[in-house]
Amino acid sequence: MLSQPLRPCLLAAALLAPLLPAQWSSDPYLNQAVVARPGDQALPKAAATSDGGCWVAWFDNASGNYDVYLQRFDSKGQAVFAPGGMLVSSHPQSSSLVNWDLINAGGDQAVLAFTDTRAGGDLDVYAYRISSAGAFSWGPDGVVVSANADFEADPRLALASNGDVVVVWSYLGSPAAVRMQRFDAAGNTLLAAGGVTVASETGRSPGFAEVVPAAGGDVIVSWVRDISFFTSVKHLRAQRFDAAGAPRWPGPAEVFDAHNLPIAYAPQLLADGAGGAVLCWHASNPATNLFDGYVQRLDASGTEAFAHNGVPVSTAGGMNHLSPKASFVPSSGDTIVFWNEKDSSQNLSGLSAQRIDAAGARQWGGGGLSLMTVSTSPVYPPSTVPAGDGAMAFVTWAPTSSFGQDQLLAFRLDASGVSPWGGARDLCTRPSQKSVRHALAPAASGATVLFWEDGRNGDDDVYGQNIGADGQLGVSYLGVDVASLSLSAGGAAHFALDAGATHRGRNYALLGSTTGTSPGQFGYGIHLPLNDGAYFQMTLNRSTLGIFSGFRGRLGADGKAAAALTVPAGSNPALAGLTVDHAFVVLSAPGSIVLVSEPRAFLLTL
Repeated sequence: MLSQPLRPCLLAAALLAPLLPAQWSSDPYLNQAVVARPGDQALPKAAATSDGGCWVAWFDNASGNYDVYLQRFDSKGQAVFAPGGMLVSSHPQSSSLVNWDLINAGGDQAVLAFTDTRAGGDLDVYAYRISSAGAFSWGPDGVVVSANADFEADPRLALASNGDVVVVWSYLGSPAAVRMQRFDAAGNTLLAAGGVTVASETGRSPGFAEVVPAAGGDVIVSWVRDISFFTSVKHLRAQRFDAAGAPRWPGPAEVFDAHNLPIAYAPQLLADGAGGAVLCWHASNPATNLFDGYVQRLDASGTEAFAHNGVPVSTAGGMNHLSPKASFVPSSGDTIVFWNEKDSSQNLSGLSAQRIDAAGARQWGGGGLSLMTVSTSPVYPPSTVPAGDGAMAFVTWAPTSSFGQDQLLAFRLDASGVSPWGGARDLCTRPSQKSVRHALAPAASGATVLFWEDGRNGDDDVYGQNIGADGQLGVSYLGVDVASLSLSAGGAAHFALDAGATHRGRNYALLGSTTGTSPGQFGYGIHLPLNDGAYFQMTLNRSTLGIFSGFRGRLGADGKAAAALTVPAGSNPALAGLTVDHAFVVLSAPGSIVLVSEPRAFLLTL
C-alpha cells in the first residue's frame, strides 16, 4: 500500500483524499465539462491566456434568466475559479440571444461585451473587465457602452495597439447605424456617450460589424451595407478609424459589390499584423445560382491586394463553396481557407481547403484540397486557427446522418497542404446534439482549445477539448530530455515539471522506480504509477543525495519546476538494462496530494 512508504517523509501529511481537478481529457469520448447543470448553457466565447490557458464565457439559463458566467482554465485544463464558473451578470436578459464577444485585453484580463435588458425591454450594450484573479476591474455592473430606447445588438471587441478596448455594434434606431466606442484600461469612455457612428446611410440598415486592431491605436471595422431585407444592397465594406473615431481612408473600401451577400450572414475579418486586414465571405453567383467563397486582403491604406471583389477559393463548377473561414499566416502572407463543399441542392456536404498566397494565387489547385468527401453525412461550417506555416480546422459533423449524433473532428495542414498528423483527429466521438458555433482559444505553442454547446446530458451544456500542435489530446505534466543514460560514461537526465498555473507555489516531490509502473501504488484515494523498491525508497527518503537535484521543492508562479538526476561515470554495470521511471506529486497546503503526473522513463545502458 502507498500509505506505508509515504509515512516517513514529506508526503506523510497526505492524509486526506486528494482533490484531483478535472483536466483536458485524452479520451475524445469524455471531454471536459466546463459547465453541466439544468437549463441551457449557450453561445460560449473563448480567448487564450499567456500561460497556455484560456478564458471561456457563456450565457447560463440555470436560474431561468440567461446569466453571464466566466471560467478560466490553466494550460492543463484545470479550472481557476469554482466549478461552474463565476457569475458576471444576472441582469435581465432577452430570451432571444444575439451575438457577443470576449477578448484577452492584455495582462490576461478578460473583457466581455454583451447586451441585456436591465434598462428596459430593448437590448442595450454593456462591457465588463475581469482581472486574471477574477476581480471586477470596471465595477460589479461593468460599464455602459450604449443604453437608449432603441434596439442594439451584436457587440464585437478588439484590443487596440495602444491598450484601448474598442467595441462596435449594430444600432437599429433612426437612422440605423454601426456604432463604435472606446475604453481605456480603467474603463473610462473615450468617445462620445453612446458611441460614434462609423457606418450609416439613409434608408439602409448596416450590420454584422467586425473589428480588428490596426497600427498606431487604429482599428479596421467591416460591415454589411444593408441587412434589412432579402433584396437589400448587402455589399461588404471596411474602413480604418483612428483613436478619435475618425475615418483614415477617403471612403469605405468596397470589398465586395459584385452582387448581394446572403441575408443574415456575417463575413469574417482578421488582422494581418501589418496594419491591414483579411476578409473572407461567400455570396450567391446569379450566373450559376451557386455560392462561391472569396478572400480579400486590404493593406494599411485600404488598398486591395487581390483583384476587386476578392479571389474565389475554388473554381470548381457545379458545387456550392459555402461558409469559408480563413486563417492568416503573417510569416508568409498566405491565407488558408476551409469551407463546406455542397452539391447544388445542398443535401450533400464535405470539407475542402485552399491556400491563397500573398499575391492572391491559389496554391492547391483550382478546386482546392478535399478533406472530407461530399456525402450524405452532414458536415457543418468549419472554424480555423493558424498553426505553424499552415492552419488547423474544426468541424461538427454527423457521420450517421441522424439527428443528435454529431461528433467533432480536427484537421491540420501545413503550407504544402500535407497533414502533419496523417489525417483527421477525433475531438469528440460522443454522439450528441452539438452547436456548429465553435469558440476557439489558440495558444502560442500551437495547441488549441475548442468549446461548444453539447446536448449529451439533455439540455445544452458547455464542453471543451484541447488538441496539441502534434494532434494529441490531453495533457503532459512531466518531460525528460534523454531516452537513455550510459553507466560507464555517466550523464544527467533533466526533468521538466509542469503542473499548471493552478498549482503555483505548491510543494512537489519527484519520485522514481526501477521496478515498473504497474500496478503502481494505491492509497489516500490516489494511484501513483510507480512500484515500490530500493530506488523508490531512495527518492522518497533520501532526495538530498548529491545525485538528485530539485527532487523536492516548490512550484514556480507558472506551476513549473526543473529537476535532474546525475548518473556518475563508472556506475555499476550490473544496472544496465534497467528502465528508470519517474513521476511527481503535488501537495496542497494541508498536505493532501492534489495531482499525480504520468510516468516518464529512460533506459540505463553500459
